[in-house]
Amino acid sequence: MVLTLSYVKLQEAYASEKTDLGSFAAIGYKTPGAGNGDKTTVFDYSGQNGSDKKGVWDAASLVGLNDCTKGSKWLLKATFASTTGNVTFAVGSDATSKCITPLTPNFCNLATTGSCTLTALQ
Repeated sequence: MVLTLSYVKLQEAYASEKTDLGSFAAIGYKTPGAGNGDKTTVFDYSGQNGSDKKGVWDAASLVGLNDCTKGSKWLLKATFASTTGNVTFAVGSDATSKCITPLTPNFCNLATTGSCTLTALQ
């Protein structure tokens, strides 16, 4: 939760100054696995575009975590509204009841729009 909250705050500050969203490098965010391919022993934070992605924070489990199966995903997507200058965040998981609810129950609270499912992000 602290990792995503840091990302949210950095993304908001960047958008306030640059009127756009930034990549991990642009906003000054480093994943716990920075320097190791954005991977730890438990999570892969590299996603599809690695740390160059803009406005997206995600993590995939590399191991099973209780009922949360290996490969389960957590995703936070930022959207910048140029007309208002606001950043909104949608969050989701492919296994909300097995992963988010028992392991990271406050993750869904980061959402400023929509529900806490991957389908809400598409």
